[in-house]
Amino acid sequence: MNFFKPSNALHSTKSLPNLLMRGFIFTLSATLFSFAPLGLSSQNTKVVIKNSQDASVDQIFELIKKQTSYRFVYRSDMFDNIPKIYLEKGTLTVEDLLEKIANGNFYYEITSNNTIIIKKNSAKSAQTIEVKGKVTDANGAPVSNIYVYVTSTEPAGSSVNKDFVMRGTTTDSDGNFSIQGEVGHYLMVMEEGFSTYSEIISKDKTVYNVKLKSKVKMVEEVVMIGYGSSKKKDLTGSVASINAEDIQQIKTQSIDNALVGKLPGVNVQSRGGAPGSGAIVNIRGLSQIRGDNQPLYVIDGIAINITPNSESLGLVNYGFRENPLLAINPDDIERIDVLKDASSAAIYGSRAANGVIIITTKRGRRRQAPKLSFNVSSTIQSPSARYDYLNAADYKRFAIMAAQTYLNNYDPSSWPDFPREYAMVTSPDTYFGKADTDWQKKISNNAALWSQYSMNVSGGSENVNYMISAGVSDQDGVMKENDFKRYTFASNLDATITKWLKIGGTINYNYSVNKNKGFSSLSQGNFRPDLAPFDDKGNFATYEGDFGTQYTLLGEGMQTRRKAISKNLLGSIYGEASLLKDLKFKSQLSVSTNTDTSTRFITSKSQEALISDLYDGKPGAQLVNQTNESWSTSFENTLSYNKQIGNNHRIDAIVGISYNHNRYDASSQSYRGFPDDDVLVDINSATYFDAAGSESLEQGLNSIFGRINYGYKGKYLLTFTGRRDGSTKFGPGSKYGFFPSGALAWNVHKEHFMEKVSFLNQLKFRASWGITGSDNLPSFTYLAYYKSLDNNGSKYDGVNGIVVSGVPNDNIRWEQTAQTDFGMDFSLFNSRVNGEIVHYNKKTTGIILMTPLGYETGFKNWNANVGDVSNKGWEFLLGVDVIRNKNLKWNTSFNLSTVKNNLDHLYGGRSAGQTLIEGQPLGVFIGYDVVRIAQNQAEIDALNSAAAGGQYQSSLKKPGDYIFRDINGDGKITSADRVPLGDINPKYFGGWNNTVTYKNWDFSMNWNFSQGGKRLYDNITNLYAINPHNNPTKEVFETWTPDNPNAPYAAYGSATHGYTPTSRSVANASYIKLRSASIGYTLPSEMFKDTGISRVHLSLSGNNLLTITNYPGLDPEDVISSSFANRSTGYTSDDGRGYPNVRTFTFSLNVTF
Repeated sequence: MNFFKPSNALHSTKSLPNLLMRGFIFTLSATLFSFAPLGLSSQNTKVVIKNSQDASVDQIFELIKKQTSYRFVYRSDMFDNIPKIYLEKGTLTVEDLLEKIANGNFYYEITSNNTIIIKKNSAKSAQTIEVKGKVTDANGAPVSNIYVYVTSTEPAGSSVNKDFVMRGTTTDSDGNFSIQGEVGHYLMVMEEGFSTYSEIISKDKTVYNVKLKSKVKMVEEVVMIGYGSSKKKDLTGSVASINAEDIQQIKTQSIDNALVGKLPGVNVQSRGGAPGSGAIVNIRGLSQIRGDNQPLYVIDGIAINITPNSESLGLVNYGFRENPLLAINPDDIERIDVLKDASSAAIYGSRAANGVIIITTKRGRRRQAPKLSFNVSSTIQSPSARYDYLNAADYKRFAIMAAQTYLNNYDPSSWPDFPREYAMVTSPDTYFGKADTDWQKKISNNAALWSQYSMNVSGGSENVNYMISAGVSDQDGVMKENDFKRYTFASNLDATITKWLKIGGTINYNYSVNKNKGFSSLSQGNFRPDLAPFDDKGNFATYEGDFGTQYTLLGEGMQTRRKAISKNLLGSIYGEASLLKDLKFKSQLSVSTNTDTSTRFITSKSQEALISDLYDGKPGAQLVNQTNESWSTSFENTLSYNKQIGNNHRIDAIVGISYNHNRYDASSQSYRGFPDDDVLVDINSATYFDAAGSESLEQGLNSIFGRINYGYKGKYLLTFTGRRDGSTKFGPGSKYGFFPSGALAWNVHKEHFMEKVSFLNQLKFRASWGITGSDNLPSFTYLAYYKSLDNNGSKYDGVNGIVVSGVPNDNIRWEQTAQTDFGMDFSLFNSRVNGEIVHYNKKTTGIILMTPLGYETGFKNWNANVGDVSNKGWEFLLGVDVIRNKNLKWNTSFNLSTVKNNLDHLYGGRSAGQTLIEGQPLGVFIGYDVVRIAQNQAEIDALNSAAAGGQYQSSLKKPGDYIFRDINGDGKITSADRVPLGDINPKYFGGWNNTVTYKNWDFSMNWNFSQGGKRLYDNITNLYAINPHNNPTKEVFETWTPDNPNAPYAAYGSATHGYTPTSRSVANASYIKLRSASIGYTLPSEMFKDTGISRVHLSLSGNNLLTITNYPGLDPEDVISSSFANRSTGYTSDDGRGYPNVRTFTFSLNVTF
């Protein structure tokens, strides 16, 4: 297999979206003409008669059909005795031709799809009446937006012959309809999922209340799988799903946040409440050591790379980058399906080791009149929690005490060498200010406004369906001066060109602007409360700090200006040909592009500029520009076969070939020293060019894949899947990887011996095994890299050279994850109780780590496949329709997942910046286990006297210090006594979700929980440093003193807090959250009669309403803002500096026409 090399047109990042856009516009323009049958034709349309002639009625009809879009329906013997009609050369309108034929003996009707129905004149006297009614389901609940037809012939089976459709309509939100119908014709109601209803129209009956019987059970829900779909009852793998209504319950800009607590096996952790921020999503535990463990996202068939891996200290990992999932607007999403096991995910091969999330956007429906939906919402946001800082008076007392404690570490003669601490103690009245400022309130918005508007138009004709949507979002962040604006556009089109050819396309575009100042965390509110934000003249206040005259917090934050512009485009075009009755070929070209441009400007008056002037001799403002550009293309061709053989056998198979190419480029420049801080701030005005950097990643992936599903009588189901990937990341001997899977399922409820079990609707046992992979490295790692070193490390005599960066290993191969699943699905009591129980065992082998090399090579280590990690656990899901009647419905569902993660083997491997211990989970952290706090000197002396060398613990100096546990029993504390203190993995997690509807009212409530995860809390660890200059958190007052000997933490300033964590700095990050709740009301449709409005819905909702936890920080989901190479195993601590999570209240209005 040769690697896919795009043509020059495709290789350009600019021409890619242009090419796709042109193709989409061409497709759109070409297929819009198929809307013509809906009303573009006219009776005044001209028909050209080339020669004078005598023509039969059939010949005239053919003449009209060839030159117009009209079709004709009439009895075959209707014109047998009609003589030929003379037509003179020239032009006639369609109406004139039809009148020549009718001649008073016939009449015609033109339907909405330009079908002309010819009838004998005797039928013209048929009485036309208005038919009204209401459509409900078997439980009496109204069925909205369902099709109602009047046909001139009796319907046969469950389909309607469009040639005999006289007219049609749809029901409103309350299930009501009204339509004109002829006596003797037929009223027909049909919709997918229900049995078809038909009844002859009688002059004595004008009201028809239709009760539809459900034809498709809940277990027959259709879910999306890789390169296709499947009925849920026919699944052999583990797939979890949510729909648009579930998604809308969480107010978010990024779709990953909407998954929290909804799906078993899917653990979602918030990354804070910053506008546009995403989440950490892990499916069935952590498997990668050097990666982010995020799943593969596939949006309408387009794969999205969330976190590129460069394994460097450069821009890819540490530069500014907007969330790539902003490419899709949550309002445009129809459903999300999560492929969890190897059987369902193996079709994506080497990209599926962490699971696959398939996102399907909304599309129009065939035979649907244009429908307009308009949504507007206003959201009030506030931080979900705040720090409990001291007021000014209490802070002054604390600062004086802390300053004195700090000075006590030195001889009194040297105290003046610490002027600020000395002034606090000796001249408090002149040192401290007179203000009492709550800085958290000054730098945050307690009622930040988020306004959102979206519009969606969808519909379709007999051969075309379409959807167009647009959205505008204007969100103020809860941190001051944070403004996020977003504009989205989406459209898709599917058109049946001929009986055998279908084409279509999809496009999603996002443009966002994110602006903020130097306010990013409520931890900044620890600034001195005795200082004011403004002086007497209304200017930003200043004070004498360590670097000269500085602004107080509010003024300092305003000296930073950040702006990030993100442009995302996802698009695809496809063609699908029906080669045979059951055989289809589909070809799809997809492209994804993303461009981020970010700027950060700090003025000459900022603290950072003052430091640069003081220490580097480079005064003035600073400007940093960064640009990130990424694009990917894929060309996929599939051949699918779906065949029902007799009554017993069903085969559904697909084979395909895929070519993928992606590239990521990042560059940055830093400038300093500008004439002013407001106008002349372009790069040409800079005095200094400080630095520049760039980084690029490129990858090719070629694949052959296939899947076959076989079912026998719907009882026994088999699935086999295979994919062969070829990647640029591995050497010639390991370039290709094969990833197979197999699964089987048994629908026990369909067996004869279960026929009398009336309460059982479904009982399915399933099992699967398979292998997925990961190419979790930058491209061409098997080759030697030549590069210039960071920080001018390769410069010699003023000239920058290159060096070999490592020893290549051409035997590096794919990381492989083998997974075994055993599951049971059940449905009971007329599908009122549904659930599943699943056990999974996932083992990842050959994880690529750095392993030792002989020093004679010139390097200490190289990449090799050595690590093994396992995850095993259970997943439980139970959903119950507690109440299900005409007016009241209550559905509740509960899911719970367990995961046990373990690092099985390292074989000498390591990974920079991570703690890896065989037999422990990934994400573990180590430190000293605290036995107790020393209460007196005698206790310390006794330990030292018994210790080898006369010292038990070097940091144990005085009462109030921690006493650490001697793990190895050698009588003293060394680094060998460090032990695992905890890990970031929850023992179990899940959610409880409820929806209630009562007549026109609807209510939802969603809880989620996570139990057993641990976190290092830096506000405890940092108690080793005495800092009188900042307002302390509560932990400072929970430290040991002679008057508080039972405090949980060692004395303030004790070296035993130290840089090495202790068991006392480990926090339990378990929680229970009321994640969302909403109440809504649908206005009665009678209020909008004859207005064209079919539905008006009002709702009030809230997110992050309640948190139950013992976590000492603001939020148990908080973690540090970054981890080396974006490794999820590095998020082991909370430094308190993250953007605060947000509590929201939203009022929404939805109007549908």
